[in-house]
Amino acid sequence: MSPGLIAGALLLTLAQPPTPPTPDWSPAHRDALARYGAGLMQARRDRLLTAAAAFEKAAKDDPDSTEPLKELVRLYSQTGREPDAVRAARTVLERNPADHDTAHALARLLYDLGELHEAVSVARSAAAGVDPARRPEKALALSRDLGTLLEKANDPAGAEAALTRARDVLVTHRKQLVVPGGLTPTEADVALANTQERLGKALVAQKKTDAAAAAFRAAHALYNDPKRLNDPEAAARLDWNLSAALAAKGDPAAALRHLESFLKLRPQAVEPFERLADVLRQNGQPDEVIPALRRHSAGDPTNLPVQAVLAAELARAPATRAAADDLFSRIGTLSNDPKVLRIVVRSHVQTARPRSVLDDLDHAYQTLKDRDAGGTARAAEHDFAAERARVLGELLRAEADWAGAVITAAADDLSAGRKREYATWHVLGVLAARHGRLDLAVVQFRQAVATAPRDTQPAAYGALIDVLWRSRKPADVAAACRDGLRAADGVAPAYFHFHLAYALAELGDGAEAVAASDRAITQAGDSDRLTVRLRKAAVLKVLGRWDEAIALCRRLLDEFDAPADRERTRYVLAGAYWGARRDAEAEAELRLILDSHPDHAGACNDLGYHLADRGRNLDEAERLVRRAVARDRLDRRRSGDAEPDNPAYLDSLAWVLFRRDKLPEARVLLERVSATPDGAADAVVWDHLGDVCFRLDDKPAAKAAWERAAALYPADHRGQRDGRLEEVRRKLRRVP
Repeated sequence: MSPGLIAGALLLTLAQPPTPPTPDWSPAHRDALARYGAGLMQARRDRLLTAAAAFEKAAKDDPDSTEPLKELVRLYSQTGREPDAVRAARTVLERNPADHDTAHALARLLYDLGELHEAVSVARSAAAGVDPARRPEKALALSRDLGTLLEKANDPAGAEAALTRARDVLVTHRKQLVVPGGLTPTEADVALANTQERLGKALVAQKKTDAAAAAFRAAHALYNDPKRLNDPEAAARLDWNLSAALAAKGDPAAALRHLESFLKLRPQAVEPFERLADVLRQNGQPDEVIPALRRHSAGDPTNLPVQAVLAAELARAPATRAAADDLFSRIGTLSNDPKVLRIVVRSHVQTARPRSVLDDLDHAYQTLKDRDAGGTARAAEHDFAAERARVLGELLRAEADWAGAVITAAADDLSAGRKREYATWHVLGVLAARHGRLDLAVVQFRQAVATAPRDTQPAAYGALIDVLWRSRKPADVAAACRDGLRAADGVAPAYFHFHLAYALAELGDGAEAVAASDRAITQAGDSDRLTVRLRKAAVLKVLGRWDEAIALCRRLLDEFDAPADRERTRYVLAGAYWGARRDAEAEAELRLILDSHPDHAGACNDLGYHLADRGRNLDEAERLVRRAVARDRLDRRRSGDAEPDNPAYLDSLAWVLFRRDKLPEARVLLERVSATPDGAADAVVWDHLGDVCFRLDDKPAAKAAWERAAALYPADHRGQRDGRLEEVRRKLRRVP
């Protein structure tokens, strides 16, 4: 159904002409029209799921039409089906590349899914295709959004070009934008001032300080003009931007004048006062830093950010460090503002006193424990301590160097026998794992296990076993499980047998691995019946007992008939088929999953990887793996996962790119994966990186990567069972 036919459907809903012509429509066209009209009606009533179903049927009945798909892009975005929205938008653009509205929507969707590079490409193409004279409002929106994407991509030159175009549209086509374009005169001026301000920041990033200052002054003039925006406070904010541009230009005296104008607003933020200290030093006035900060603090006694900056400056010198600590201590009882605590933590780390941060964190958890144990801490103290622990944890998660210093101090405490709260050890383990220090994470989690109260034992053992798996240490996993079976009374034995079985399989102890699997099956509750049986199938796969794994999965397909259960079982069955070299059957199982769940990340990844590994359907392979990466990235973002990507999926994507001879792109991706804790411990990642480097004729890098793979494969069942260890040794003989 063409767009014209869809337009006909809209006319039918308005009024019937006296003598309507009889269109020569097929039954499919008529059905599509009816369903499209029904979808519009349901959408207007906010019945989004029903509307989406109607549009899906319309799109199926008339596959040439783009109108139902365009509606689906909007509805899928509203109902949490972003990958479906992306597919619909891409289909629209394949049929009509000049549909800039859909391209704009696709760019936003891709950005939300973490596909920044592709989002930039789509937005740039759409922005270039819009004629500002015909659609100034769309040209403006696309240019400003493109500028935002390029800012996120750390491309200030690109952002400058996009924002310059947005500024030009606002100036040249103002008459069209105001009222007809949906903007009031004030809104147009605000947009122009904001665009000039952002343009100035992009220019500062490129050290084009004169042009940046001109852009900031233009925004300043708009805010300061009584006939335009008449917003003195916003104009004063522009003094802040001008001070940055002038400081970067090497004119600290002028920067100081503008900064002082801004500071008259008494900003409740740390950055202006940090800049004051920096500009004073740049202007040859280091002795004026502390007096100037004291004046601002005295003039605004409740301004904790300026007090935090003052304390940090006092902490620089040993002679005034005691005064700094007194001020830090007072601030600490009043605020959990992340920006204030950031100054405190940074100062303690920079002055080689990370234990002060550790003491602060431990004190917060002690307060929480006292309350939980029925102590005397008041509710307000409890809430304050909980927030303190949260903010400190967030700061340390965001700053690897700070976390490293605090974790090292904790390890020293542990060696010295100093006691800390269970929660402190646990959080330090989480931080160590987050920043790739899996060795220290193991140490912290072992201590957490040793000090865990009964009700926290599941979390303690779970964290320890997880980080041991990430470190690829099956022997240590087995030891932790056996220790748990002996000592833990807050964890069900089935949990330990579940992990023990797989660890023993990795170690090659087949009889004990299967026995542990059977014990887990016997001990598990009803809610885990399928999970423990699938674990046994996984154990059989590790042992290379493919036929037994296949037979077990087939029995489970008969026993568990819920759609979600069958999907889980098919996925494990496909893995067993791959191992048994029954590729057609493995592919069939994965395609069955994708027929009902096209965004199943595991199925997309595995099918794409194996297609590429066999040199088949490489276009489809890349689409599948990219879909897996996008779906997984979205799920991680929604769940709050600290790691944005699954290293195994990125490795699969790199392997597809390798097979497609996109070698530089594959290398960049594999080097990124190998720098993550999980990727660094994965022999296959290093093996693939060696292959890519060898093809790029970088034999020293290939040798180093293959040597790393050879060192890791002996502890990985794939190294022995699949012959990969011997294969990588053969490769090494090619690069002596």
